[in-house]
Amino acid sequence: MHAITQRLLLLFCLASATGVSAHAGVRGWYELGATSIQDADLKSFLNEPVSGNKVKFNTGFRGALAVGAELTPYLALEAEGGFHYNSIRSISGAAFADGELYQFPVLGNLVLQFPNPTGLIPVIGGGVGAVFNYLDSHNITLGASRLSSTEETWSFAYQGYAGLLYSFRPDMALGVSYHYLSNDGPTWDLGAGNNVKFNHLAIHSLVLAFSYRF
Repeated sequence: MHAITQRLLLLFCLASATGVSAHAGVRGWYELGATSIQDADLKSFLNEPVSGNKVKFNTGFRGALAVGAELTPYLALEAEGGFHYNSIRSISGAAFADGELYQFPVLGNLVLQFPNPTGLIPVIGGGVGAVFNYLDSHNITLGASRLSSTEETWSFAYQGYAGLLYSFRPDMALGVSYHYLSNDGPTWDLGAGNNVKFNHLAIHSLVLAFSYRF
C-alpha cells in the first residue's frame, strides 16, 4: 500500500506540473553542480543490532532538468527530474563500507520568480514527489553480516530551492541555485525479514543553472 501511495503521489505531481492551459508560457531549466548528504543514521542492517551508527558520504554531483508552464509572470508549475551521486565514506562500526548511492528524484514544483528591469531574477520554489534510490554495495560489512549487491527502492521526498538568475536574453538566463532535498528514510527490502534502512537523508546542492522560456 505504501508503494502504491508513492506512485499515485508521483503521478499527481507530474500532472500538476504539466496539466495547465495550453496558452501558458513554457519554461524550463538545466542544472549541474555539487551535492552533499548530511551524516545519516543507519536504522537497520540485515540481522545486526544497530544503535547510533552513522553513515557518512563523500561530496558528489547533481544534474537535473525541469519543464513547466508560467501561469503568470511571477508564478509557475514544473516537473523536475534529477540525478544525484554520492559514494559512502564510512559507516561507524563497519569493518568495510565500500558502496555508492544513486538518487533519482522526480518532483512537482511550485515556483515564484520576480522579473524586474535589472535583469537579475530571484527565484524560490518547493515541491514534493519521490526518489528512486539505487544502492550499489560492493562490500559493506557490519558485525557478522555482509552486503554485496545492488538494491532498489522508492521513497517519499520534498524539496525547497532558491536561486538568482541573470537574464541575458528575454528568453534565456544563467545563474546559481541552492537546493535542499529531504529523502524520507529509504529502505531496501532483501527478503526474509531482512532490510537495510537509512534514516531521513538531508541533501544540499549548489549548482549552476541555465533557464529558458518560450
